[in-house]
Amino acid sequence: MNILICGVGGQGVVYASKLLARQALERGETVHTAETIGMAQRGGSVVSHVRIGDNCPSPLIPKGDADVIIGLEPGETVRNLEYLKPGGVIAVATRAIPATAGGDYDAGKMFDYLKSLGVELIVVDAEEVFRRDGSYRNLNVEMVKAIQHLI
Repeated sequence: MNILICGVGGQGVVYASKLLARQALERGETVHTAETIGMAQRGGSVVSHVRIGDNCPSPLIPKGDADVIIGLEPGETVRNLEYLKPGGVIAVATRAIPATAGGDYDAGKMFDYLKSLGVELIVVDAEEVFRRDGSYRNLNVEMVKAIQHLI
């Protein structure tokens, strides 16, 4: 199972990958993880690779091999679509936070594009997480929960 997690700095991308890795380790599975951090600061682009299973010669997921993309931010999700394999699943949060180098964009257009791909799309309402918890801090955990039925 190859899971790519993407978002911007400060959203907990790396923490989400650690949660997934720990779950797999507790099941007795082999896990490899790696982060590619474009700008190691709040607001910069962050991607984490989680590979679960014995057939993973590298911790980095090759383009076109991700079973699941977890997108904590819609624009970053679209930016990383080249990693998704045919028949893969996308879990995406509704809250747009453009990366510091990205400028503003229309999140609605990003969702329309993701919907047009014809893949399984799991949408997590970030505003609902905020209303329930008073913060977006748990959004990364909610995203991990959203794909539990897949792993």
